[in-house]
Amino acid sequence: MGKVILDMAVSLDGFIAGPNEEDTGLHDWFFPPSGSVGAVDARIVEESVDTTGAILMGRRAYDLGDRVDGFVDTPYKVDHFVLTHNPPERAARGETAFAFVTDGIESALEQARTAAGERNVAVGGGASVAQQALGTGFVDEVQVHLAPVLLGGGIRLFEHSRSGKIKLERTRVVESPFATHLRFRIIKED
Repeated sequence: MGKVILDMAVSLDGFIAGPNEEDTGLHDWFFPPSGSVGAVDARIVEESVDTTGAILMGRRAYDLGDRVDGFVDTPYKVDHFVLTHNPPERAARGETAFAFVTDGIESALEQARTAAGERNVAVGGGASVAQQALGTGFVDEVQVHLAPVLLGGGIRLFEHSRSGKIKLERTRVVESPFATHLRFRIIKED
């Protein structure tokens, strides 16, 4: 079975979105303003696409992606699991397969892990879902794409985490003009 990887872009001051849920350049490494991804960032994207077997996200991340037709041309041709209390009336445009999970984070993770098989589950959208996933103890690694920007406000990635202290071992640092890609293994105490 693959790993469960919390994978999020974050500002230097810890935000995953601005005060009005705007991107504010956090994902320029994935969607560069120039239209051309740099070689370093392209390798990070390619690795992620090649190793991801399922994606877990929250309803807010899903709605934001749906609003801009973000699932139409996604390179991730895998099942997407959306943790929500209220499934939408229709799925987002595009060929992406969505499952709307209403019975909690553990169920969503289990379904995503089953769908991913030997590949990884990427927890990739929403601070609440990220915090809930960390609280389950099922997350194996944390990957953050640290954008060189200070937002000064918005949605913080770890602000309301109830998972207590989590020890991490840094396993990779990759720098590019748009982000510093950091990867950590979660040290699980027996």
